Amino acid sequence: MPDQRPVSLITGAGSGIGRATATLLAQRGHRIALAGRRAEILCKTGLILGEEGRDWVSLPTDVSVTDDAYSLPDRVLASFGRLDAVVNNAGWSPMKPIQDHTPDDVAAIFGVNAIGPALISIAALRIMKSQGAGCIVNVSSMASDDPFPGLSIYGAAKASLNTLVKGISNEAGPDGIKAFSIAPGAVETDLLRSIIPTDVLPESACLKADDIASVIAACVLGERDDDAGKTIWLPSP
Repeated sequence: MPDQRPVSLITGAGSGIGRATATLLAQRGHRIALAGRRAEILCKTGLILGEEGRDWVSLPTDVSVTDDAYSLPDRVLASFGRLDAVVNNAGWSPMKPIQDHTPDDVAAIFGVNAIGPALISIAALRIMKSQGAGCIVNVSSMASDDPFPGLSIYGAAKASLNTLVKGISNEAGPDGIKAFSIAPGAVETDLLRSIIPTDVLPESACLKADDIASVIAACVLGERDDDAGKTIWLPSP
């Protein structure tokens, strides 16, 4: 019999929130498509999940590249035969005063945090509509409401994800598709520490990746359907 277990696509799956989310959803019976730029890091996540090819696949992808992002849902479909959930978790930004951002900075920040997730969502919606159900979760940020100094462009890009889930919910909700935006404050991850040291933002002031993953998983698993179309704000301690 064909494997009927649901399939979740997670971007930025090599570490942090992505890895924690992949682990939780795999424990709840999902097969996982792991997307990220570095294949070796994705495979480290995969080793936690089970058997490659049966329980997970690695799909190296740069979501800031238009063709890579747009084709990603179809690559999942080719691997597993279905796509039930997308977690747009990939994120990146330099930290610098707003006036110091270059055109290349702005293009890169919006590419990873806004344009890539939009293209992945568009392609995924076509698959999900044909299946009659699906779920899209965008990992936004508290910066989309009140950006930390140095992260204003990042906050603007992430704000688009909050609006996107409203549009998906309005247009695709009648087709059985749910969409959520998760907007956490500072989360203790390698990405955070690449731009903000602990003497500026101590670990005690940060959320844990598992905290965010549990909310994402609850959305995917149908435990927070009342929040569909909304932004779920998760402030730091």
